[in-house]
Amino acid sequence: MTVKLSEFRQNIELSNSFYDDTQTSGKKIKDLERILEVVKRINGSLIVEDVLEQVLFEAIKLTESERGFIVLQNNAGHLEYRLGLDQKGEKLPEHFFNISTTVIEDVFQTGQSKFIEGAQTDTDNNRSKSILRLALQTILCSPLIVDGKKIGVIYVDSKFLHKIKNRQTTYTFEILAGQAAIAINNAQVYEQLEIAKEKSEASNRLKTDFLAQISHEIRTPINAMLSFSSYLKDELQHSITDDVSVGFDMIESGGRRLIRTIDLILNMSEVQAGTYEPSFKDIELESHLLKPIISEYRNLAEGRKLKLYYTSGLEPKQTIHCDRHTVAQILIQLLDNAVKYTEEGHIEVIVDRDESDQIFIEIKDTGIGISEEYLPKLFTPFSQEDTGYTRKYEGTGLGLALVKKYADINGAEIVVKSEKGCGSSFRLIFPRKY
Repeated sequence: MTVKLSEFRQNIELSNSFYDDTQTSGKKIKDLERILEVVKRINGSLIVEDVLEQVLFEAIKLTESERGFIVLQNNAGHLEYRLGLDQKGEKLPEHFFNISTTVIEDVFQTGQSKFIEGAQTDTDNNRSKSILRLALQTILCSPLIVDGKKIGVIYVDSKFLHKIKNRQTTYTFEILAGQAAIAINNAQVYEQLEIAKEKSEASNRLKTDFLAQISHEIRTPINAMLSFSSYLKDELQHSITDDVSVGFDMIESGGRRLIRTIDLILNMSEVQAGTYEPSFKDIELESHLLKPIISEYRNLAEGRKLKLYYTSGLEPKQTIHCDRHTVAQILIQLLDNAVKYTEEGHIEVIVDRDESDQIFIEIKDTGIGISEEYLPKLFTPFSQEDTGYTRKYEGTGLGLALVKKYADINGAEIVVKSEKGCGSSFRLIFPRKY
């Protein structure tokens, strides 16, 4: 979004040659140099009101007018008052917008400038009632056009008679209008983008707040139900039947599944809205991250008659610079998937350095694997290879999408190798510290 200064300079050179052919004066050159300075200033601003004010005040000074107005086309396609200034640069209230509407409408419709000198006796134009009533003598009005599209009109007038029909004043005024149109359009586009951005951010915040509230409202009663269910099971463990015991297990499993689903949705919403704020620190990889998580999933794996192995080629107190929460969530999700999709065999967690001396964590399993066709969609939100109500494995399709986003937050890379029916390997590679 830049004003076309190169074209503007070409216009100045053309106008200079014109002046050389007529009567050269320091004022003429100064006027063009002044416009160049104005163009530089308005090009540096993307605030609509600032651009309008600078342009209009310069137009009034340039033409020695008493006042000026800018009208712009609104979303409905009608012209509406945007700014009025007097010769001191003071803003004029809208009720001062008492001008020759005939001139403005004609200029906007035709896309051609109109310059009236001696408006009270002018015979080339139909004198409107407002021209007569306001005793106007001098009027300059040019359309604001960008890429062939009319966006408004700039207008100045005076009750005093000025010699404006010489080529220098009108030509310079039209140059200013042309450059002003570009700057105003740029500022309008920027303003629209800012409004859209603010609306989007507000919408994201509202969505995140809503999901957080819903999460709290659902979590609280579910946790109460799970706690009471666990208490009843312990109290009745010597007297309940196997069927009732299975029922208690199903209550716990269903409750945990619902909480995991809520967490995934909330976490994904937080990342997409950009409201998550990572905290990067040097973390001991083995003792502070891996061991607690592996211990939990080893118990889960054994409950499914699976083996979980852990091997490390790193020194015991090796640290990585990362956001602990997101890296932990990556490991939890990958291990959760490995346990869920492996019916027999084993799961292996390997920590080491690769050939580029980058630290990696690799989680391998002997599970169902992923087809070659589905691999490109693996990290797409809400995507699952097995879909429909008859699918064998539960899930929302958010887990791996969140893994990818969390990896990106840490500047880490995810490398996946898998074959349908032959297991999967997910390698999380951390950036090397220099």
